[in-house]
Amino acid sequence: MTGKPDMRPRTLVVADVGGTKTAVAVVRARPARGDAAAAPPPPAVLRQSVTPTVQSSSEACLASIVECIGAMVSWVERRGGGALDAIAVGTASMVDFAGGRIVASVNLPLRDVPLRDLLSDRFSVPVAIDNDATVAALGEHEFGAGAGTREMLMLTLGTGVGGGIIAGGRPYRGASGAAGELGHVLVSVEGPPCPGAGCPNHGCLEAYVSGTAMGAAALGEAQAKPASSLGRALLAGEPLDGALLTRLALAGDPDAVALVERTGEYLGAGLVTLVNVFNPEVVVIGGAAAAAGELLLAPARSVLAARALRPQRDEARVVPAHFGTDAGIVGAAALAVTELF
Repeated sequence: MTGKPDMRPRTLVVADVGGTKTAVAVVRARPARGDAAAAPPPPAVLRQSVTPTVQSSSEACLASIVECIGAMVSWVERRGGGALDAIAVGTASMVDFAGGRIVASVNLPLRDVPLRDLLSDRFSVPVAIDNDATVAALGEHEFGAGAGTREMLMLTLGTGVGGGIIAGGRPYRGASGAAGELGHVLVSVEGPPCPGAGCPNHGCLEAYVSGTAMGAAALGEAQAKPASSLGRALLAGEPLDGALLTRLALAGDPDAVALVERTGEYLGAGLVTLVNVFNPEVVVIGGAAAAAGELLLAPARSVLAARALRPQRDEARVVPAHFGTDAGIVGAAALAVTELF
């Protein structure tokens, strides 16, 4: 007689390691059933912390990640009520998923790090490691904006631009686990240098739509128009970054709105290539730099509708991430319950 699958909730420590910040949480999540009609509810976050990602060296960055995870493991142990079941990490790196190893990173000082084994040996629980954008895509596919689809793309607009691919209902990782670098699709061969450390290219999508790129555009506008809101912010010593640009745009500042809409047009140009190649049902846009919402997405949809091929352009919905900036945490939980249980 075949026993029923073990669907009890699992206690997980999950981490989302990005180029700017590292979020770590304790969550309770049920294993996925692989059945859209019986999809589990989103993970419940019991405790969470967010700290700046340490960039000074590989050793310091790794030590900080382990320390943050260790603090959450200790909280689970002190709290009682059930042992820790697993740890899952999404990191802004190219990851050998099968080997649990960080291969290289564009926006982190991590290269050739056997992170899965380091964490498993340290905390004595199963560990899963994957690229942060793939992890975010998995979370949106399991629980959020892509639920019920089999073909999905996700772009995460943050310090850089990450990408995740769901093909046939499963994450697509490529031959060596390095697939999904959607932020390095070329928009213009004569474009600016890619801001991603270690990327030798010019004109990548990341050079136009990342938070870094939005901050650079804001600075250029402030210098050109010192009497504008951006110009006054520069004179006042405020950091001209994507967050400030988005706040001003949402408040209706015309210069900021124009810059965000232009960013959306570049996003649409990148989506033309991606939608033509992958023919997804849905493209999910997330990350902190996507906080402008429809100011960013509406121009992207317009460019996609005008320039992509049929039937791809008619079949692809472009939608905001359901979990917003929490997509990495939710996705790491999805990674654990789909790959470890």
